[in-house]
Amino acid sequence: MRARWPPSSHAVGARAVRRGTLGLAALLLGGCSASPAPLSHESSARSAGARVELAAAPAPLRRLTNEEYDNTVRDLLGDTERPAEGFPPDEAVGGFENNTVTPISQTGVERYMEAAEALAARAVKHIDALSPCPSGSLPVSCAGQFLDTFGRRVYRRPLDARERSALLALFAEELQRSSYPHAIELVLTAMLESPSFLYRAEPTKGTRGVEALSGYELATRLSYFLWASTPDDALLDAAATGTLETRDGIERAARRLLADGRAVDGVRSFHRQWLDLRVLDTASKSPAVYPAFTPELKAAMVEETLRFASHAVFQGGDTVATLLTSNESFVNPALAKLYGVPAPQGEEFERVALPAHERSGLLTQASVMTALSGADETSPILRGKFVRERLLCEKIAPPPPGVDARFPPFDPKRTKRERFERHRTDMSCAFCHDAIDPPGFAFEHYDATGAWRVVDGAFPVDATGLLTGTDDVDGPFDGIVELGARLARSTQVRRCVATQWFRAAVGRVERAEDTPSLEAIFQAFTGAGFDVRELLVAIARSDAFRYVGSAGADAP
Repeated sequence: MRARWPPSSHAVGARAVRRGTLGLAALLLGGCSASPAPLSHESSARSAGARVELAAAPAPLRRLTNEEYDNTVRDLLGDTERPAEGFPPDEAVGGFENNTVTPISQTGVERYMEAAEALAARAVKHIDALSPCPSGSLPVSCAGQFLDTFGRRVYRRPLDARERSALLALFAEELQRSSYPHAIELVLTAMLESPSFLYRAEPTKGTRGVEALSGYELATRLSYFLWASTPDDALLDAAATGTLETRDGIERAARRLLADGRAVDGVRSFHRQWLDLRVLDTASKSPAVYPAFTPELKAAMVEETLRFASHAVFQGGDTVATLLTSNESFVNPALAKLYGVPAPQGEEFERVALPAHERSGLLTQASVMTALSGADETSPILRGKFVRERLLCEKIAPPPPGVDARFPPFDPKRTKRERFERHRTDMSCAFCHDAIDPPGFAFEHYDATGAWRVVDGAFPVDATGLLTGTDDVDGPFDGIVELGARLARSTQVRRCVATQWFRAAVGRVERAEDTPSLEAIFQAFTGAGFDVRELLVAIARSDAFRYVGSAGADAP
């Protein structure tokens, strides 16, 4: 639930001034295009002894996601009110929320304006920390210093002369009728409404070929990749000196960011999106079938998975194997009851060992099982599609037009397999469901809230199946613990994990130009024993991360 921010009368009265001076941030927001540039087939070369061909795809225009917005204002202003919880929800493309920019409605613009006003009003309550102006100093000089220092952090680059001049004029005009804190408040509000704050634009410099990202563009890309938040001063300083523009320089920066506590936010953000846990924001279950499913239990499910994933990444070692096979996790009393293990003391989460024959990593955790189920029963379709798309990186086509995609109606006299048999016999459905249904039935020991079961209604659970069409996981299985162990050894799965992190890093689905970078990234991942921290460093070092392609006239 978003807190309502009553804007100060000063802020409301100053809107017209701010709009007239800076040209209406709302208008700029409405005019930004979300369409990525078309693909270029021409690459440029570097000279490093031998000729090296670079290939890179265009960078999409991206707006801060709601999560990134909240993390950013927390790190800029120390504000933990999480105003973006009241923004329209983000849309995910290719599994990730930073892969698209949907048009902003007028309501959305108003939400940004309300948030900016409330954030600035709270920030100037601590004006001596935000923008001190010692006695005897000229206010305009203090405001100029504020723009040169804090303004660089807001825009993630130095302000250009035009921006600086316009903001100083806004400050001076407000100072004539108000006070120094109010004038700074107005300037900060304007910056927080600016597209330079709200958008992560990575423009190319030419019309064809491949261009290197600037130091500031790399700093922004790196911090939102690893922290899901804004660059700090040290990263912006590195951008200013040009040290981010070399592989070794960006590697040093990446390792520093990974050693910072904010890296946990980046890891949690990735797994929340990759595992599609956003579904739980609005998920509900039938009270008659699942009376214990409460908002508190649902929140605990998500927290367990994010804690588990972060622990798996930062403990090092073969992260993929840990994510898919570990029976250790983090539970509070509500989850302990669901899993049938002793409850920890108090309400906090504790690391525990779960029954090894029942639990095996992410695929058996309550959050994932709940997200991949209906309101009153499990969904082999959603669960099987998850394995194919999120773990094997296969593309499952949507149902053909006119096909009834609803679940088969419940029939107490028939097993779930019998009810779903139409999917395998109807020729319009069989091609996809031959791929989806077998791995989906491997999860049938887990009900729609992830609780272990051995019967489904009046019938014993049958979790056996045969997986086909993969690179290296084909064969029979009995249950998800067995299948999960095989997936954990799969090169196809490990390549897919690397690809999913790549998509999150560059804000788009991979393209042909990315093939050399993806291969180098995977070789580094393999050489590091599949330690995800080394995967993230390899992505940061890659050409696809450090360069962007320009639009070409002959592009498709």
